[in-house]
Amino acid sequence: MWRDRPKIRRLLLATAGIGDVVAQTPARREFEVASIRSNNSGRPKIFIEPFVYSPGGRFTATNVTLVDVIVRVYPTRRIQMQGGTAWIDSDRFDIVAKADMDQGEVKREQWALMVQALLEDRFKLAVHKETKETQVYALVAGKNPPKLQPSKEGEQTMSTQGARGQINFQRMGVVGLVNTLSNILHTPVVDQTGITGFFDFTLDPMQFMTPPSPDNPVRPDFSELVLTAVQEQLGFKLEKKKAPLEFTIIDHAEKPTEN
Repeated sequence: MWRDRPKIRRLLLATAGIGDVVAQTPARREFEVASIRSNNSGRPKIFIEPFVYSPGGRFTATNVTLVDVIVRVYPTRRIQMQGGTAWIDSDRFDIVAKADMDQGEVKREQWALMVQALLEDRFKLAVHKETKETQVYALVAGKNPPKLQPSKEGEQTMSTQGARGQINFQRMGVVGLVNTLSNILHTPVVDQTGITGFFDFTLDPMQFMTPPSPDNPVRPDFSELVLTAVQEQLGFKLEKKKAPLEFTIIDHAEKPTEN
């Protein structure tokens, strides 16, 4: 079942004595109907793009957490989010929403705001922004060209994890690498490479793991293995520095009523 947003709501706005305000500040477009259902199939083992924006004003998000949706439609990343309870990272949903096409085809710049409105309505999401000075890694290019293979035409954006923990990226931009490194290192990573486009590449930190020996009984820290892999396998460097960073603070969120 869909949850409907009656068109009469827009008519009431026009006749409630606030016409001048509406004229000065155009209302944010919202989906006309939406369906949200729990998805209990578990976390996908292979990353395949879960968000689809289709002609005709149709939006779908398959097997996603609330955090997955937030990082897609707000200018933030998980490492730059604070607040909220555990379920926002664990409970998974299927979302289908449809716009009222009487207002015309949905423009590219409207999608994110429409999904934000959906989250505010159905998840009762409330957030605010704070800028804090924090420790970051800057991903920078090395002296030589990066070791990235341009992706092939028609490839699907995805990342998979191998048996030894290596991560295989397919048709991924540098932003995908930056977000992955942020999650692994538990430190925000900012892209200062200036590189655009989509690439195929593999990150395999465990390749640089040496077993303990009598001469060297200490296992290397996994973060050090990642730093080495980024430099040796991809041709980038991660430089630690302090920088002002904007954080998204989750003030409130509720599990949606299914329909």
